[in-house]
Amino acid sequence: MELYERISLARKKAGLSQEQLGEKLGVSRQAVSKWESGQTNPDVAYITEMCRLFGVSADWLLLGEEHADERPPALCPSCGGIITPMDKFCPGCGFHLLGASECGYTLLLTPCEWVRPVDELKKLSRTGYFDEDSPLAHPLNTWEAEALTDEAPIILGQGLSPHQVDKILEAIAGPYEGYFFFYPDVAGDTPEELLRQTSLSHRQLKLTSDRKPLSFWGMVGAVVVGIILTVLLLSIL
Repeated sequence: MELYERISLARKKAGLSQEQLGEKLGVSRQAVSKWESGQTNPDVAYITEMCRLFGVSADWLLLGEEHADERPPALCPSCGGIITPMDKFCPGCGFHLLGASECGYTLLLTPCEWVRPVDELKKLSRTGYFDEDSPLAHPLNTWEAEALTDEAPIILGQGLSPHQVDKILEAIAGPYEGYFFFYPDVAGDTPEELLRQTSLSHRQLKLTSDRKPLSFWGMVGAVVVGIILTVLLLSIL
C-alpha cells in the first residue's frame, strides 16, 4: 500500500470527506484529491497534522508500519461529529469544545415512595447517553427498572452534555419528572453530597441546552457588525 492509499484509507476511517480534511488542513479539496490519487505528495507539515487528525503514527502513514498504534478520532460531546485538537468549536454544530469540561451534569434519581418512574428509566437506558459505570448503560427491562428505584437515591449518570440533558428532559417529561434531579458535576460524587446541594431546575437546564455558541461564520458576522457600528459611532462623534 502506497502513501496516497494510506491517506485515503485513514481519512475514510476518521469519517472525514476530502473537503472536510482540506478545511482542517487549510488546503483545497482538489489538493487532497491529488494526494489521494498519487499526483502529488503532501508537505511534512501536512503529514504531521494528518497523523493527529487520523489518530495514526507517522511511521504508519509514511512507511506503512502495521504495528503503529492507532486510536479512534475524537467526537464532539454534543453532536458526535469528528473533532480534532485544532478545533475550538465543533465544525458540525458549533459546540464550544474548550468549555466542554465545564458543561458536565449529573443526573440523580431520588427516593420513590409511592410511585415508580419505571417507564422513564427504561427510556433513559435506551438513549445510549450513559457510560459503563451507570446503571443505565444498558437497556433495562421492567423488573430491573423497578429494582433500580429501590436503590434510590442513586446517581444515574455524570458528565452529561447540554445536548444530552435536553434529550433526557424529553424522555422523562411527565408526572414523574420530579424524581430526577440535575446538578453540575462539580457538586459532588455521591448521592449524599448532591442532596445537600441545590439542584438545577428543568427550566435552567432547558435554557442551557438551547444556548448554542456562534459558528465560525457567525463570529465573523458579529465582528463585521461590530466594526460597522464602531465606524458609525465615530462618524457621529
